[in-house]
Amino acid sequence: MIEAILTFEFVLIQKPTGEVKPDFKPIIFSFENKEFTNENLSELITTSDLFSILYHHTTSIREIAGGFSNFYEGRLKETFYQISSYFIQAESGTQFMTILIFTLDEDLGIYEDIIKSLARKMDYLFETFETAKKTNQISLISKIHDNIGKELKYAIFQIKRLTNLDKIQKAALIFNSYERLEILKTLREFPRPKKEVREILERIKENPNLDVLLEPFLELNLIRRDWIKGKRDKRTGLIQDQGEFLFLTKDIELIRVPNYELLDHLKESKHELYSKYEAKVVDFFSNYDPKTQSVEDKKKISSILLNPDIYDLVAMLRSKYYPKDKIPNIFSEFADIELILDELIQLQIIIEIKDQKERPWLLLLTDIQPMIFFPEYMLNNIKDAYHSEDINKKIPFEVARKALDLLEVAYPEKIEF
Repeated sequence: MIEAILTFEFVLIQKPTGEVKPDFKPIIFSFENKEFTNENLSELITTSDLFSILYHHTTSIREIAGGFSNFYEGRLKETFYQISSYFIQAESGTQFMTILIFTLDEDLGIYEDIIKSLARKMDYLFETFETAKKTNQISLISKIHDNIGKELKYAIFQIKRLTNLDKIQKAALIFNSYERLEILKTLREFPRPKKEVREILERIKENPNLDVLLEPFLELNLIRRDWIKGKRDKRTGLIQDQGEFLFLTKDIELIRVPNYELLDHLKESKHELYSKYEAKVVDFFSNYDPKTQSVEDKKKISSILLNPDIYDLVAMLRSKYYPKDKIPNIFSEFADIELILDELIQLQIIIEIKDQKERPWLLLLTDIQPMIFFPEYMLNNIKDAYHSEDINKKIPFEVARKALDLLEVAYPEKIEF
């Protein structure tokens, strides 16, 4: 759950004594949790934590001069929350921070695109704010404050819409996260101790929350967790290979598929768009191979499923098609419809086709579907890992047996989307 989004300007205040005091000057705050206000802000985030966040943003910069920006995620030290923070230093040297505060059980990776989009908008607003202050344009400063407030509320609105995901969107979470893709890649090799998986993730992200990262895998029954009772080493007397292990029992891919429902409807109704639409679909899928999809392409199409406005539009276009100037208003009040349509056309998710009167129509060119299948390759992988002489690739008998038992149970299971 998101608690608030806060914006600050970092300032140096000179006291009458000549002493310089660093401080964080509030710009605009947007509280989702109404228990918090400006008066009790320290219960949400303390000044000490603000300085810690600023340190993380600037410590890796060798020379803090000119303009630059970066992101930071971490857990607050003095309150029970985590943050995603965006920092920007203007060319003048003025520093701004936008801080999104979440509860500890939240998966921040879900909101990556929302946070980056907010950051791009804040770049412009902070730059304009800086210029307005220098020229003492009071009315412009007030307008910028209003615009910042609107953007913060919009970001909170988008985040809240992503709190209740369906199965397709939970599958998209896997492909929208480098950490989750690393989990999938790792467990495709052979079962691993949970501790070892965490250590692998730490190579690409500091302090990963493995339990949160595993949630979509567990909810879709792709991964099973089980405790393995180790064996006592006769030589040392120590128990070895004991602990919680992770087992991949179903595999998953995110692929594009033809929109058969719309194809059939246009054909049966003998619609004039059918021949043009069919030709475009055939042309696309003649050159499409799911096996050669890049990670970046999967990430792009998964982000579509995690954008509520885009997801609603794609769902609507699975069975219907509309003139471009008559698209139903199913979007949120904050959505930029033209921007959404341009993005979907560029990604070849939707296509624009003109009828005989040159009127442009929008149709779903490629649908996006998760594909879950039984990982038959794991049978050989488990066998090879059990017999391996490489200590880093070897699994004990108890783990191999448990893996085969779990695969046998999972084999007949079907997951519907």
